[in-house]
Formats: sequence, structure tokens, C-alpha cells
Amino acid sequence: MSNFKLFAFKIFFLIILLIFLNYLYKFTFYEKDIQKYSEVINLVRKVVSEKDEIVYIGESSNITTRADDIDKRSISDFIIDYYPTKKFGSITKDATHAGIMYELLRNIPEKSSIKTVIVTLNLRTFDANCIYSYLETSLQKSIVLLKNYPPLFNRLLLSFKGYDIKSEAEREKQYKDKWKNDTIKLPYPFEYLNVLEWDQAKEGIGIRNSDGSLNYPQTALACNYIKTYAFQIDTLTNQRIKDFDKIVILAKERHWNLILNLMAENVEKANSLVGKDLIFLIMQNKDLLIKRYNKNGVKVVNNLEILSNNDFIDQNWTTEHYAENGRKMIAKNVADCLKKIYHGDYVAYSNKLTKSFKFFNNCEGNIIWGQMQTLTSEKSFSGEKSSKTGQKQDFSITFEYGVKNLPDSLKQVSIDLHLFQNDINHNAKLVIEIEGNKINYSWNGFLIKDLSKITGKWDKINFNFNLPENFYDSDIIKIYIYNPTNSIIYVDDFNIIFKI
Repeated sequence: MSNFKLFAFKIFFLIILLIFLNYLYKFTFYEKDIQKYSEVINLVRKVVSEKDEIVYIGESSNITTRADDIDKRSISDFIIDYYPTKKFGSITKDATHAGIMYELLRNIPEKSSIKTVIVTLNLRTFDANCIYSYLETSLQKSIVLLKNYPPLFNRLLLSFKGYDIKSEAEREKQYKDKWKNDTIKLPYPFEYLNVLEWDQAKEGIGIRNSDGSLNYPQTALACNYIKTYAFQIDTLTNQRIKDFDKIVILAKERHWNLILNLMAENVEKANSLVGKDLIFLIMQNKDLLIKRYNKNGVKVVNNLEILSNNDFIDQNWTTEHYAENGRKMIAKNVADCLKKIYHGDYVAYSNKLTKSFKFFNNCEGNIIWGQMQTLTSEKSFSGEKSSKTGQKQDFSITFEYGVKNLPDSLKQVSIDLHLFQNDINHNAKLVIEIEGNKINYSWNGFLIKDLSKITGKWDKINFNFNLPENFYDSDIIKIYIYNPTNSIIYVDDFNIIFKI
């Protein structure tokens, strides 16, 4: 055999071996690795398996709630209210951006029931501080196994760190270089050359209190607004533009209706802390994005300016986290946009806040309270799930409500729930917690073993608590089971009624 034939045989054999090893890995360890490193794929699989027609994909803006929200559902849940006959799913991953969303959407099979995709368009993610965030390494690691390469090759990339991996110091240098090198260009004279100059000047001038003293927290916040929003999108080089462009191309290939949901930013606070120059840049970027993607036949829902300062949860940082009214307003705008596609399926729905005094949670997951991670299918009184406490899971599902949203003249709260305990050798408590800026903090714990001595089966307990005279001076009331012991307690059908 000639040397050439021998070499060709070895190459052929190597190719066959690699193909065999790839299939061997795919059908043995691949799924285990997926669940370890890229479990977010399960959210994609869920919308596919449930044959959803409309899918909302976003980050923490979709699901973050405020303590005094009456309805703690997500933006995507509120959209569903307008289309009750449609199969509607969501994919939500905290701290993500369009680059990650693209990989998740690409992993939807080419043949699926999905017809419409709503993608969060977050202006802040186009800034250097986000593009070069220290979170980027972990985000990129989470999608390596989902890339469009053979599974074995993806596993080798993961093993040998073949993805965008940098230290926090390297990331910091990247975004600071960007702040220094990108010149701010306004259509009128502007005294600062770049973000760093503007930031340093604002820090020196500061935000002043009424007595002329420096307000350090507000000054730091003003500087953060500059570093977050003082940029001008370069469509040729901005990584986030490239990511959204890929999503647009993917949607066309899959024949999806694509809606970009431009999220609200706190322009009211940005204006009050920094002023019109920053607002000009924000609006310039907004107009660029809307024009660019409308031109490509994509529907863009413009929520950028619709919310007031009070609708934002975080008052000391720049985030897209909204209280209930804010989430509902954004959902209404998206629902209105969907009417262009599903006009006959639209149902008028009132999102007005109403004052309730009865609250019930069957622990099935359709009603959002605090500590939803405690829901388990291990045991239940009704339905399929209950809330499990104990063994380092100290808190049960938690009722958390804004006092100002309750009717007037309430005197008492009645609490009914079903409880399962294997023993009473514990100090678990039913807790009523009341807090607020105008009252002394109140923590009231009542021993479960004094309310129920039945073990090994479900027992219904009832407890009445007289509200303090200064109840309406408080802000939040919380009700939950506190169980910092090793004894397991299950709770189901939590029923709370406020009485006059």
C-alpha cells in the first residue's frame, strides 16, 4: 500500500471514529451534560412539547415583582389574558440578552407549532457595560452545548473553554475603553467628549440636597445613568445589533411572526438626575432601533416612555423591573400589537387594580405568591402539588401584600390551610409579619403544634389574628409557615380572608 493510500485510509478511519464517538456521546452522556450546564434548554423544550403557538422570550423584566403588587404574574401572563384561546408559552432567563435568546430560539425545531415569537428588546443591553459584563462568561458557557455543531465538538469546546471567557478585570477594561474611545456626537455644542468625561464631571458637580449638601446616593445614581445610557448605537459594530439581526433572519427562515418588545426605561428619573442631553441619546437610539427593524418587516412595540418613575421597582439602580401597573401596561401594548395577527382571538380585558379581601392559593403554581420554589408534587391535599418546608427550606409559599391595596376598616385576618406533618417534635410556626416605614416592625409567630396535633395525614387548621390598631400605617403584610427544622411539613390550599 502506497504512503498516500495509507494516509487516506488513516484519515477515513479517523473520520469514521469521530462520527462513531459523536453518536456514542450523543446517546450516552450528552443529555446529562445538557442538564448540568445548559438546563435552560428545558424552557425551550416545554414550549415545544406543549405545542404553544405564541412564545414570549425575555429576562428578569418579565417576572420581577414588587412586594405590594396585588397580582404578581409576569408580563407574559398578563398578555395571555387578552388571548385566552391561544396556546401561549414563555422562555425567561435572568440577566440574558439577544445573543443568548437567539441560541435558545434556534434550538426550537424547524417544524413546531410556534407561529409568533415576542422578543424582549432591552435598550440597556446595547451599552458597553452590558456587552462586556462580567456575567458574559457564565452566559456564554451556558449555551456552548446548544451551538449548531456536533454534540461531541460542543463538549470539547466546553472542556477546553472554547468560548468567550475573560476575567472581570479584562471585562472592565473593555467597557472602560469603549467609554473612553467612543465620542459623543450631538447636533448642538456639548461640553463632554465621551462617557468618562461626562461621568467625572457629574460626580464633581453632584446632586445637591435642599441645603446645598451633596446627596451621595443620588449622585452615584446619576453617574450610573450616564454610564448606562450615554451611548450611540453603531449598527456596523454593535454586538447586540448583530444578535437581533440574527433573530430577524431566523424568524424569516422559520416563517414566524416576530414582535420586538422595546422595554420601558425610567426616562423620568434620567431626566431629573441628568437632563435633556441624556434623554436625547436615549430617544436617538430608540428611533434607530424602531426604524431599523420596522424596515425589515418586524413589529416593534414601543414601551420606552410609557411608565412613570413610580412604576419602577428599583429606585437606586437602572433596571427594567416593573411594579404590577407597569407590567400590565406593557402587556396591554403587546396585546394590542398582536391584534394585527390574531384580531379574531382578542378579548377585551380589564387590568384595573381592584381591592380584594379574599385570597386563595391551591399551590398548583397558577397563582404567584412568594417562595414558589417550595412547590412539590411529593404530596398534596388537593390537585397535584403542595408547599414543602423543613430541612433547610425554612419558608412555605408566602402571602405578601400591600396594605394600601386592602379595603378600609379591616380588623382581623382569618387563615385556613391544610397541613401534613409526620411528627410534632418541631418548633415550626405560622407567621404574620407586618412592616412599614411608619410603624415598628411586627413579627408574630404561633406554634404549629399548638394549632394541630394530628400526624401522618392532612389536617385543616384555622387561625384568627386581630390586626393592630395602626395596621393602615404599615406597608406590607406577609403570612407563611416558618419551619427552620429537619421535620418536613407540607402546606396546601392556603386561604386568607380579611374581615371587618
